[in-house]
Amino acid sequence: MYHKKFNIVFGVLVLLSLVLASCQPAVEPSDPEVIREVVVETVVVVEEGETIIITATPEPVVEEPVVEEPVVITFAHMTWLPAGQEVLDQAIAAFEDANPGVTVEQTIIGWGEAFSQHITSLAAGVAPDIMMLGGAWPAEFYDMGALLAGDDYLSPDFRDKFIPAALDTVVFDGQMYGIPWEGATWGFFYRTDLFEAVGLDPTRPPETWEELVEYGQLLTLDTTGDGNIDQWGVEMPAGGWEPDDYFLPIMRQAGNPVAEQTDIGWVSTFTDPSGIEALTFYYDLVNTYNIMPEDVIGKTWEDVKNDFVFGRTAMMYNGGWAVGVIVDTAPEIEGNWATALPPAGPGGYAAHGYPNTLAVTAQSRNPEVAWRFLEFLQTGDPSWADEYCLAHSSFNWTKAYAESDFAQQELIAPLAEAMDISYNRPFATEYETFRTGYFNPGLQSLLRGDMTPEEAAVMFDDAFNRLHGTAQ
Repeated sequence: MYHKKFNIVFGVLVLLSLVLASCQPAVEPSDPEVIREVVVETVVVVEEGETIIITATPEPVVEEPVVEEPVVITFAHMTWLPAGQEVLDQAIAAFEDANPGVTVEQTIIGWGEAFSQHITSLAAGVAPDIMMLGGAWPAEFYDMGALLAGDDYLSPDFRDKFIPAALDTVVFDGQMYGIPWEGATWGFFYRTDLFEAVGLDPTRPPETWEELVEYGQLLTLDTTGDGNIDQWGVEMPAGGWEPDDYFLPIMRQAGNPVAEQTDIGWVSTFTDPSGIEALTFYYDLVNTYNIMPEDVIGKTWEDVKNDFVFGRTAMMYNGGWAVGVIVDTAPEIEGNWATALPPAGPGGYAAHGYPNTLAVTAQSRNPEVAWRFLEFLQTGDPSWADEYCLAHSSFNWTKAYAESDFAQQELIAPLAEAMDISYNRPFATEYETFRTGYFNPGLQSLLRGDMTPEEAAVMFDDAFNRLHGTAQ
């Protein structure tokens, strides 16, 4: 009896061990061990009225670990100041540290080429995960289906951070197609020492178009007596891709919106009386009042900034970022210059200003991580976006930044105040084509005296409406 029981039990154990052994995967000694829960199996054998319970515990099961593929986020942007690039590099390093396996690869492109390069990469199907868009570009890129909405990826209260005017740039049909990024207002600068030299009150900049002309005539001088003007009253950049940055606020100051969206589409307002008035004032600064040199048509913001620093112009219109550049590079004029709101026209005060945009493209291979990176840039106190903007002496268009100590500084405060009277470019779908192909070259021709304000208005009106399919 004992031998019969033993043989049965022994046979069952052998059978169990063979079955269990066949279920185990081969494990290399060097493999990291991931242990499953231990399973205990019970076999019940009945022999001649007696019950024998045999238990068997299999060896632990070892599984291969799951290894996540590395994620690369491609990011094309137009950072132009080394200090800003340094902040961005630090932000990317911090994000990569917090997200092991993620790498952010940057491509830096120039502002003048950015729009066309973005279009080319989209058409070729090789767009980056994230692209920086200027001004009103998001409307055009949204219209062509190039952008990916972020509402499913962002924190529910994320958009509450921003000034409402900033969201106008990135929200379409109720969804957020990018985050407001570094931006600026375009302001008015004047040399207080040169004001004093001609008897003007250095604490009172011109407040109207009429005063700008009056002051400009006093400040336009032939200081050497050789018959050539070597100190101009005012300058504004009109070279390359910049003319409309400085003319658009003149249109707004005249009470003209540049273009309006109607039932038939976008329609130009250049030929309205207020449009003619704005074009005439711009033309007259060079050709009638002779207080601005014609050669501004070849000058960038930096060229005009240099003329201001070296006393070749007493007043200038320029981007807010010029404040930081002058402070850092021209200590010799410290205390001899100030900023102010741009002089008001017949339609009141207005300034050019907007945030740029960081957007995730519809071609992104890793949209969740891309949006996570964009939200990361706007978190913290100060946020990486705050630090980036401080490096450019520009604005992060958040409610907190508008109330920051930086925004209250003497040279910055008028530019921060201008956020409340700032206007973006029109969100018309073909505005960028109009701007580069017709508007900017036309403004340069106008300053050269190659056409009258009325002729310029008709040309702009016709080109804009044809591009938008609303020509009559």
